[in-house]
Amino acid sequence: MTVTEIRPSAGQTLLWFLDRYRGEEGALNCPVLCRLRGPLDRDRLREAVDHVTSRHEALRTTFTGGGHRLKALVHPAASPEIREVDLSGEPDPGESADREVARELGTRIDAAESAVRITLWRLAEDHHVLCFNMHHMVTDSWSCNVIFEDLCAALEGKASDDATAYSRFAEEQREALAGPSGKRLRAFWGERLKDVTLPPLPIRQATVGAPRDTRLVQHVLDAPTVAALDTLAKRERSTMFVALLTAYYRALRAVSGAEDLAVATLFANRSAEHRRTVGFLANMVLLRTRLTGTGFASHLRATHGTVMAAFVHQALPFQMLPISLRDTDRRLDDVVFQMMADPVYSTRAGGLDIEVLVPDGVATRFELELVAVPDRDTVRVLLFYNPDRFDPEFAESLLAAYVDDCTTAARSAAPHTDQAGARPGPRTGGHDDQ
Repeated sequence: MTVTEIRPSAGQTLLWFLDRYRGEEGALNCPVLCRLRGPLDRDRLREAVDHVTSRHEALRTTFTGGGHRLKALVHPAASPEIREVDLSGEPDPGESADREVARELGTRIDAAESAVRITLWRLAEDHHVLCFNMHHMVTDSWSCNVIFEDLCAALEGKASDDATAYSRFAEEQREALAGPSGKRLRAFWGERLKDVTLPPLPIRQATVGAPRDTRLVQHVLDAPTVAALDTLAKRERSTMFVALLTAYYRALRAVSGAEDLAVATLFANRSAEHRRTVGFLANMVLLRTRLTGTGFASHLRATHGTVMAAFVHQALPFQMLPISLRDTDRRLDDVVFQMMADPVYSTRAGGLDIEVLVPDGVATRFELELVAVPDRDTVRVLLFYNPDRFDPEFAESLLAAYVDDCTTAARSAAPHTDQAGARPGPRTGGHDDQ
């Protein structure tokens, strides 16, 4: 078998540029990280990894060239290296594993060589941590869930659902954008984002040549708060994604004084045909909402309208938006909101108890990014920021304003929860990066 050359998607072309511009410290790494407990059959694990990489061409893709000359090279099925590290002799294997994982996630992946890097840490005979680390050019959040499900199915010896190749998505995307659909998308976004401005935040001019850094402040929204927000969202026929985004808009308004707010986010950008496709399908969209009045519910309705309209028109690649910012060094993706999909937290496959791990010590390519991570009945709120652009005090005040909005809105919704205090059904929302 020979290497097959295919044209990259619009999203891959953008990420290749970003990889050169601000891909340091693993900002474009996208991992599947899980804990394995039980007797590990290494041969079975090897076969499962080989099955997953053979099944999805994106995981066998490397890149060469650049700009309009960028090429994607799909390699024949092969057995990728699984680097094994024995930590069982360390004084505290768990603490050592945390450091090793942080180091791995903070190390850049060179997609010109291999877009996948796999590591297995041994903490004890029956305790391992597996990291299936990938460059964002070949995966996204939705794809990571597919990879995890396919890996577990392979460990069990079960067949996975059919998957459409990523190259087909890329080809369909090019055809759609070149036709009437692309014209309609550009017209919608041109009107929607006419005269758009970004929230006037205390962002400093970037220091030329300064190494990029990522800092984090965080908070956990407790189960009663999450349940009440879920109730409020459902009452407005909306989702948790919209409720948590509404709180972000309100926090940004509190620290900036602006009512016309634009926040970037990532949508899954998948048709039914590509639900099992692995690759970078997610697309960033710019959500512009005007907050008038003071009520959380009215702001949630406005945000819901913004999200639904954007959802229908999500297929236009971010770099093709028919707008530009003038007289500023700000970028359209300076301020980002994401809600991760509610993951399968634990399962059993191949004689192993497998637990999904959600790391928070990761880098971001954005200047200010708020990430909501569902964690069973709670939500972890992670606010990443670039300390070269924002002061820590600002990040802390923004997070405090966000938490205050969430808890205040939850209290206002409390009388509408059921009398037993039970959570009213499963939480909805989350679009990807997804």
